[in-house]
Amino acid sequence: MKKILVSLFVLIILSVGVFSAPLGIGAKIGEPSGLYIRSYTGLRSFVGVTAAWSFSHDSFSIQADYNAVSPNVFGDVDFSYGGGIHVGVKDDLDLGIRFPLALNFVIPETPVLTFLEIAPGFMFLPSTAFDLSGGLGIVYIF
Repeated sequence: MKKILVSLFVLIILSVGVFSAPLGIGAKIGEPSGLYIRSYTGLRSFVGVTAAWSFSHDSFSIQADYNAVSPNVFGDVDFSYGGGIHVGVKDDLDLGIRFPLALNFVIPETPVLTFLEIAPGFMFLPSTAFDLSGGLGIVYIF
């Protein structure tokens, strides 16, 4: 129960920054799969938060990243890169860092964005290990 409360507290703290800017809400399918929130902090940066189920860790997972955007790297496709944290709740608390790399495409004449992300990382708790996450996402931007 204590671990769930800690995870919810982290999610609430991260949400304060997320909900103070233009916002996108959607889903990410991959590792982990679940709810995805994107908040733009500027024309070329955003914060991405994923609250989802991790199949590789068999746990509830929260990932939060700060990303910079390089626009129009491949035509209308933007490239984003950044760093962030991974918190997972199971029997033990999982804690690590991640470095997401993504291709982002806004569907023309719609408020819908799609992305493909891969994020190498490193887990610190409960043991040290290389970690890899990512997935395919879709976001509706308000």
